[in-house]
Parts: sequence; structure tokens; C-alpha cells
Amino acid sequence: MQTHPTQISDTLPESPSSPESAPIWISAVETSADLHGADLMRSLRQEEPRLSFLGIGGELMRSEGLECIGYAEELSAMGISEVLGLIPRVLALYRRIKRILIQRRPRCLILLDAPDFHFRVAKMASGLGIPVFYYISPQVWAWRKGRVAFIRKHVRRMLCILPFEQAFYAEHDVAADFVGHPLVQYIDPSIPRYGATDSDTSIAVLPGSRKMEIRKLLPEFAGACRILWRQFPDLTFHLIRAPGISEEELTAHWPEEVPLSICPFPDRYERIRSCAMALTTSGTASLECGLLTTPAIIAYKLSWLSYGVARMAVDVPWISLPNLVLQRTVFPELVQSRARADLLAEQAASWLQNPAELERIRGELRTLRDELGQKRAAEESARIIRGTLQSSEMRSVEASKGQSG
Repeated sequence: MQTHPTQISDTLPESPSSPESAPIWISAVETSADLHGADLMRSLRQEEPRLSFLGIGGELMRSEGLECIGYAEELSAMGISEVLGLIPRVLALYRRIKRILIQRRPRCLILLDAPDFHFRVAKMASGLGIPVFYYISPQVWAWRKGRVAFIRKHVRRMLCILPFEQAFYAEHDVAADFVGHPLVQYIDPSIPRYGATDSDTSIAVLPGSRKMEIRKLLPEFAGACRILWRQFPDLTFHLIRAPGISEEELTAHWPEEVPLSICPFPDRYERIRSCAMALTTSGTASLECGLLTTPAIIAYKLSWLSYGVARMAVDVPWISLPNLVLQRTVFPELVQSRARADLLAEQAASWLQNPAELERIRGELRTLRDELGQKRAAEESARIIRGTLQSSEMRSVEASKGQSG
């Protein structure tokens, strides 16, 4: 059952008498960041149990007590042309955010990824003298590198979850810390496998958490599974259902004759680990497969407008996180016109017919956890945020004492 956000009225309370009693603004506008936001809220409360939060989040952040002015589920979108339909809603939300920042004066802002939405919020806060922390760095190292100048001006500290990001920001004089990747703490490498004896004939299907993403990719994944099922009748297919996505939205793209098991989101790690391979979109899902040592075939599609812009701007050789972290092609990537059912099925069939290749890939994936380190990202981020705020607040107190003296 969905938790509805607390509504903030247009008549807001005055700002608190001291910064220490002010709430913290935390904002995750994509459902994939909701889990990370909720974990960070819990970690920040470990030392300050009465700490309050307001902002934007998903169901998990709302369950942690977020005083919420917007649903992450409603704002989650993909690409450039796809966002256009959200513009009226987003502009109204920006006006409301600015009014709240002025009247509530949060202690700081913590923004999670989604730079196209969050950069404007960061600029508002920076202009009001409110410190901004960015948890889960935008991929400025991959494309639109000019945005690093904006970050240097408006963001107090970047909290990076990929090991190579800290060095990139250091080169551009941006204060940044590598806090570890959250998935390392979520995914136990010894997690048991469902039905291990059936693992050679199971395929996981991860079409993503965004509805536009599902509409573009799931028909291709389903078509590939139909081809594979005709070639390998013993195959079973396990479709991972993301939060906020109904079974009807998934089965609408699935061929009736192909047997399908829909896996609840909380059980996804055991299910993915039980499969011989996965068909997945890029991003978090690909890294989950990597940490579970499940070979995956990556597919990704944008509108042609979005893809045209990205193609001119992207400056990295891979789109999936395991390949980026390991700096080599471990997972095949089928992008745009190559993200087709027949090509996906061809790659999957070659793996099914060559178990030694699957085992070789699993061996390469076992090094991924070492590359990401063992830090607990939410706890490390909370420590850095607390330390930075306490230092700033102490300087502010000392400055005010000096003026009064």
C-alpha cells in the first residue's frame, strides 16, 4: 500500500531560532534513489534521533517520516523529449520549493542524482546561503562536463559512489569524497540461490523502474524470450517488478504463450542470483547483476532526439556500470537500433550453448566488489555531512561572537 506524502500548506512556519533545530532537506525524484535516501535518513538520525526531514521522495523515504511535497514516482522520467510533458508540474514545484527554502531555512540540502531537476534547486539554496551536499554524483565525467563548473560554484561537497569520481572532481577543484557504493552493503555475496539446480535454464528480465523505459525495452526483452523459448523449451523467465509498476503494465508487453514468473522487488537478489543470465537495462540493475555475479546482456533505448544529443556529448566507451568500473567489456551492450529482440536472443543463445563462457564472466565479476570497496555509503555520507555542518555552524557561532564583542 502506498504511503501518501504529508502535505505542506502554503502558510509555513517561521524559520527556526537556530540552524541546529532546522530540518534537513533531502530530495530523490527517481524511485531508484528512494532506497538510498531512506538509508541516509536513518544514518543521519543515529546521532540526532530527533532530526527532521522535508523534501521529495518515494515510498521508503516517506515511511522514514519525510515531510514530503512531491512523489518521486510521479517525477521519475527518462531522457530529454520524454521530460517535456512534466514541465508545467515541475515549474510549479520549483516555485513551491523556493518559497519553502526561504520560509523554512533548512539546515542543508541533500540532493540525490537527477541533475536536470536538482541543479536548479541547488542554485536556489546556494543563493540563500544554504549548504548543498550531492549524494550520488551526476555523471558529469561521462557527458556535459561543463556542468562541473556549476557544481564547483553551488555544491559544498560531492559524495561519490563510484571510485573514479573523486579523482575527476579533484582535477576540477571540487570538494569530493568517495563514500562507497550503497549496493555493496545491500548485496551479500553469499546470498543463497533459489532453485540452484534450475539455474542453467533460468533467465532474469529487468526492464527498469521507469515507465517510459519499460515501454521501450520490455517488448524487445519479451520478443527475445519468445525466440529463446522456442529454441530452448525448458527455459524459465523471471520478470523483476519494480516499485510503482503494476503486474498489468508488465504482462501487457509479454507474449501469452511464453511462461512467466513475476518476482516481487524485495526478492529480486535471490532470484537474479538463481538465474544463468539476465536481460537488463543499464544503470543500477546492471550493477546489481554484476555484484550477484550473474552475467547480463545490457539493452538501452532513448527517443531519437535524446539519443542524438547523448551521442554528441557522451565521452565514455560503455553505458553499464560494471563495464565502467572494471574498465573493460564484461557485459555486452546493445544500444538504440541494436537493442532488438533478435540480437538479444542471439547473444543469450550463444551463452546458453557455452556454459564455460558464462563461468568465465562470473569469474570476472568477482573482482567488482573489490573495486567498489567495503565502505557503508549511507553511514560514511552521514559522517561527512555531520562533520561539515558542525564545522560550518561552529565558525558561524564564533563569527557572531566576534561581531557582538
